[in-house]
Amino acid sequence: MNSTKIRLLLWSGCLGAVILYAGDMLYYGLSDDVWNSIMAGVPVWRHHLGSLTGPVGGGLGLLGVVGLWCCCRRAAPRLAAAMLAFLFVDCVFAVLQHGIYGPMGFVLRYCGTASEAVVQIIKLEGMLLPVMRYSYYAGVAIWILLALWKKAGVPRWTVLFCPALITGRLESLVVYVPAPLGFPLYGGWGNIVDMIWFAVLALTYKHEQRKLGE
Repeated sequence: MNSTKIRLLLWSGCLGAVILYAGDMLYYGLSDDVWNSIMAGVPVWRHHLGSLTGPVGGGLGLLGVVGLWCCCRRAAPRLAAAMLAFLFVDCVFAVLQHGIYGPMGFVLRYCGTASEAVVQIIKLEGMLLPVMRYSYYAGVAIWILLALWKKAGVPRWTVLFCPALITGRLESLVVYVPAPLGFPLYGGWGNIVDMIWFAVLALTYKHEQRKLGE
C-alpha cells in the first residue's frame, strides 16, 4: 500500500474521533447541570443521532487502526499484527460502549434515574470498559515500542501525542478550564486526543516518507 493510502487511513481515524466527539456532545447538550439531568433533558433525536455516531465513528476508527498497522507491517509484521488485533478488539467494544448512551438517555428521560434499567445499562458498560482498557493499552504499548524502534514510519517524538500518555496527564487539568469551553473539552477529551494523535501521525508519516524519497 502506498503512502498516500496509508495517510488517508490515518485521516479516517481522525475523522472517526471527530464523529465520536460529536456524538458525545449530542448526548450531553447543556453544560450547567449534573450528567444524568443533562442526558434526561436532551431532545430524543439527539440520543438517536448520538447512538448512530458509534458505528460510524467506530468504523472510521477501525480504518485508522488499519492505517497504524500499514505503517509498520513490513518492518515488524508480527508485532504489527498483535497491535492490530488488540486495537481491533478495543474499537469493536467501543462501538457498543458509545452506542448504549442513547438507550441510557431514553431510560433517564422516561423512567427516571432510579430505574432498574439504568442500573443494568451501567453494569453492561462496566463489563465493556475493562476489555476496552486492557486491549487498548496493550495495542498502544506495541505502537509506542515500534515508533521508538523506528519501525512505524513516524518520528519518535510522536509518541508524546499518544492518547495513553497525554489523556491521563491532561484530562484532570481540563476541569479547570472555565465555561463554556471546559465542559465540551472534558466531556469528549478522549476523542479530542485521538483526533490530535491521528492527525499528527498522518502529517508526520507524510513528512517521513518524503525524507526517504517515497
